[in-house]
Amino acid sequence: MTSAGFVYSDDPSAARVLIVNTCAFIEPAVEESIDTILDYRAGNKKAFLVVTGCLPLRYRKGLTKAFPEVDLFVTPDRIGNLPELLTTSLTRSRFKRSSGLHSAKKMIKGEPVSCLASLPRTVTTSGYAYLKIAEGCSRSCRYCTIPSIRGPMHSFDADALEQEAASLAAQGIQELVLVAQDLSSYGLERGEKGALSKLIKKISLIREIKWIRLMYLHPDVIPHGLPRLIRETRNVLPYLDIPIQHISASVLKAMGRPWKGDRIRKLIDRLRNEIPGLVLRTTLMVGYPTEGEKEFRELRDFVVSSEIERVGVFTYSPEEGTRAQELGDPVPTEVKEARAEEIRSIRSRLSDQRNRARIGAIEDALIEGVSPETEFLLQGRVWDQAPEIDGILYVTAGNAVSGEIHEVRITGSFGSDLFGEII
Repeated sequence: MTSAGFVYSDDPSAARVLIVNTCAFIEPAVEESIDTILDYRAGNKKAFLVVTGCLPLRYRKGLTKAFPEVDLFVTPDRIGNLPELLTTSLTRSRFKRSSGLHSAKKMIKGEPVSCLASLPRTVTTSGYAYLKIAEGCSRSCRYCTIPSIRGPMHSFDADALEQEAASLAAQGIQELVLVAQDLSSYGLERGEKGALSKLIKKISLIREIKWIRLMYLHPDVIPHGLPRLIRETRNVLPYLDIPIQHISASVLKAMGRPWKGDRIRKLIDRLRNEIPGLVLRTTLMVGYPTEGEKEFRELRDFVVSSEIERVGVFTYSPEEGTRAQELGDPVPTEVKEARAEEIRSIRSRLSDQRNRARIGAIEDALIEGVSPETEFLLQGRVWDQAPEIDGILYVTAGNAVSGEIHEVRITGSFGSDLFGEII
């Protein structure tokens, strides 16, 4: 974008172009995407509004009529062409906006994306960045829309990813978060064994990158050599995000997840034995059509006994085009919400106990800058807090450089958040 003359701004009310990158995986994500689009338009009526991501990919038909507020829809496969598309559209419109449909309004779509590593990236986060290593998913979970939205698994070229990681490091990135819809399966569709571990090794040799975080590892194919790699590599964090969805064998079978709960328990035990100080994150779904009280109690008891450090929970919603839609939605909404809240309460209690035990400890933390809540505090994350989802570190004393990793003494906690002082 910058090479085409565009300059990033963090003030949407003053921007001449607004770009909303959307998610449409589940109904709540669709609703949040729509609310964000409408909020951005309400806050800046004159800007040229672009919507990209999964929303235009999942709902290709009807979006242009349903959202007259939007000037341009761009599916992810054409995101690399966005500077050219914007330049052309803005030249035609000359920023003259009238009520109703804009003259440049259309849907832009193209061939499946291969890899964006060759495109220059403008870093808008402080000290960290995401590195997407694959697109799509070839699994067949009955509740999931990702394969129909994003297509089958397609791993990006390792050399191109290494080049992108080096470019990000040269821009000051110290934490690299590796993501994909199915990180564990990287390279498998090409018949490459150990491709994920080889890629991590390549990236770990970039000295400027201090933290490498692995997100969205499918539990079915965790590489056997991964624990050793984490133990022996200085900058691969002992933090694994492994979404398991449920622990009940009957619910897992109905979901199309090809294993039983005991296998998940053994996997967790093995990883904890092989990776000292391991912190686990997982995602759970409650209210699936075949989840009764017995199945939910099994899940609740597992959350307590497994002591998984980070737990995200969401309620099931039947998604159009999935096989699970045939099961209906028999669990009442209020029951789903009550179950989700019970899991959150357990998670919160365990998180609070763990954080209080850390008071007085000295830990590495990535400082992200001044807290948006008050100018008198800095804000950051300790090593086991992933961006945006695992809580915040509030720095109450000391000086630090934004975007860099500093030693911090933990002085207090509140829920999933921590307080500390720069050493």
